Amino acid sequence: MFNQRVIAETPTTNPKTLIGRNIEVSLGDLTGQYGRDYYRLVFRVDGVEGKSATTRFNGYSTLKEHIMRVVRKRSQKIEVVSDVQTKDSWKLQATSVAVLNRNTESAVQTKVRLFIADEMKKIAEGSTIDGLVRQITSGGLQRDMKKRGCKIYPVRFFEIAKIEVVKAPAS
Repeated sequence: MFNQRVIAETPTTNPKTLIGRNIEVSLGDLTGQYGRDYYRLVFRVDGVEGKSATTRFNGYSTLKEHIMRVVRKRSQKIEVVSDVQTKDSWKLQATSVAVLNRNTESAVQTKVRLFIADEMKKIAEGSTIDGLVRQITSGGLQRDMKKRGCKIYPVRFFEIAKIEVVKAPAS
């Protein structure tokens, strides 16, 4: 997914003990775009070959500080947790956060929640895990969701706060 980069070094006496470990790395360290250090990607070690280990995607998160800097008085924060499945059979749980310009009625909040859940499901079903992670880390998905969400109510900020892998397909 990221052109076989070295993401971490770890000492071990038995290489088989590495299998199953999670490694968390910021997007800035991974790609060299240090303006995006608030994204954290989690990779799981799934194989060891000699002195190198292979990993696969195991999650994604955004720092809480990045999201909380946008939430202000008299603005509405909406969180949506949705279960989605990608084209290549990855089952994920995605947590999205939208910040609306003003405090809103519950009917508007419900419409926005349903819109976000439906759109996340459509986007995930139409892409592979690599494509989905690339869309999220580039910021394109967030821009599109914010633009389309403004048709319901003005959205000031939209972010995918977290993605957890519920079930990955067998390799």
